[in-house]
Amino acid sequence: MEGDIVILLTFIILIGIYITFLFWSNNRKKNHLMTIESDWKNLKKAIENNHVDGIVKFGTAVIWNEHFTMVKLKEMKKLINVLEKQNPEIKKSKKLENLKLLIFNKSLDWNTKHLNIG
Repeated sequence: MEGDIVILLTFIILIGIYITFLFWSNNRKKNHLMTIESDWKNLKKAIENNHVDGIVKFGTAVIWNEHFTMVKLKEMKKLINVLEKQNPEIKKSKKLENLKLLIFNKSLDWNTKHLNIG
C-alpha cells in the first residue's frame, strides 16, 4: 500500500513539474515574440548613434530571442561591418567583439545544421 502512495505522489509531482515547465516555456515564447521588434528597432537606433553599450545590449537580446531569423542575422552582420568601417575606434571595443563572436557562433550553428553531410 505504501508503494502505491509513493508511486502516486511521484507521478503527481512529475506532472506538476511538467505543467510548470510548459507554462514557463509558453510565457517565454510570448515575451520573446513581443520584444523582438522593439529590440531590433533599438539595435538599429544604437547603431545609428554609435552607442556601443546599446548595440551590445540590444544585439545580444535579439540574438538570444527564439524568433530571431537568418535574414536578421545577415542584416546585423552588415550593419556592424558598416559601423566598423565608418568608425574604426569602435572596432577596438571588447564589448562589440563579444557581440561579433555571438553573431559568428549563431551563424556557424545555423549553417552547420543545414549542411547535408553523408
